[in-house]
Amino acid sequence: MLSTRSALARLLAVEWRPAETFTLPNGLQVVVLPSHRAPIVTQVLIYKVGSADEVHGQTGIAHFLEHMMFKGTPTTGATEFSRIVSRNGGRDNAFTGFDVTGYHQTIAADRLELVMRMEADRMVNLRIVEKELLPERQVVLEERRTRVDNVPSELLDEAVREQLFGRHKPYAMPTSGYADDVKKLGVNDLTNFYRRHYAPNNAALIVAGDTTVDAVRKLAEKYYGPIPRRTVEPRRRPKEGGPGLPQRVTRADVRVSEPRWSRDYLAPSYRLGETKHAHALQVLARLFGGTENSRLSRALVADAKLALSASSAYSPASLGITAFDLSVQPAPQKTILEIETAVAEQMKRLLDDGVTAEEVEHAQNQLLAAAIYSQDSLASGPRLYGALLSTGGTTADVDAWPQRIAAVTRDEVLAAARHVWRDEGAVTSLLAPVEGSR
Repeated sequence: MLSTRSALARLLAVEWRPAETFTLPNGLQVVVLPSHRAPIVTQVLIYKVGSADEVHGQTGIAHFLEHMMFKGTPTTGATEFSRIVSRNGGRDNAFTGFDVTGYHQTIAADRLELVMRMEADRMVNLRIVEKELLPERQVVLEERRTRVDNVPSELLDEAVREQLFGRHKPYAMPTSGYADDVKKLGVNDLTNFYRRHYAPNNAALIVAGDTTVDAVRKLAEKYYGPIPRRTVEPRRRPKEGGPGLPQRVTRADVRVSEPRWSRDYLAPSYRLGETKHAHALQVLARLFGGTENSRLSRALVADAKLALSASSAYSPASLGITAFDLSVQPAPQKTILEIETAVAEQMKRLLDDGVTAEEVEHAQNQLLAAAIYSQDSLASGPRLYGALLSTGGTTADVDAWPQRIAAVTRDEVLAAARHVWRDEGAVTSLLAPVEGSR
């Protein structure tokens, strides 16, 4: 049987397909990820703006604008964008995050020019009119009601983020916006936001699939090249979390049948805070609670039978500070006190005794394997580059990620845990049935 070290060496020996990239004179970054396995392509256009770039009183504007981007230009009628993509055998969608807004289409390779022309058109020629805005506002509000207001865990998450990052601060305000704010957004608000942030020098184009860098360059120069760059204000994020930490947040809801305990710690990202810990924290999250065989899951689920699930999660692709999350669903008849005691015991054991070389290498193997497989996906590959480019990273950062993960040591994992697992940077939360926390 191969040792974990030899398995790690073999994973690193797998050729990492570097992106081919160039920048147009107007500042648009272009990334090409050729893959000739099927005659299809995916175009992803990301804008370096998200809900964390909003201000209190105008929350939800980035997401509302994402919806309005499908409402037409002088050459493409309202709702025609998606219909044209569909008629040509493709599919399209969009997303809004805290730091990024993205638009993507997957279509036959010979239709790349079509979707590139239409995407470039709405970068500069979007029409935002009252006739389209009013009904779309109701769509946006209904989406919030369905996905947030009717989902107790999402409402709790909003409350946790307000405590962790500070009320009315970036990352604390919800991506969907507060309903009262969305109801007040008008044509001028959306138009001004569009003009401030939707510019080629504030965007990145990622094309993956059955194409070449020369073909993409030719089309990008033709359709995106003529769009003038604009002055874009620098993006800012707080360096600190919310005041008065640690905090506890509880939400008891009649719609909840089983409780869930969580703890979120303030953590550095690739861009802000003690960034040197970012790669070690990814390894820590994987080995401590990233799989069913991780420390937390084995101890609480398999061995002690205290929980139905136990996990940890961390993502460093954030323009500001981020969070390291622990989450446990208690087993029937088990108390929250038992859960907290067991989690604290596992954390203390790691902090006191460190981690083994085998644990680190196993986590590295899993992370590297997942990244290698992602290169074969026309969805996850572009999303990976988009997440980094939208938060100040480069294609070189993506290409160097496997080596950086593989270089993480046991001592670095322990140092990262000690840096992040601190009470003064934590919010503990409980989602519970109305009967209480049991």
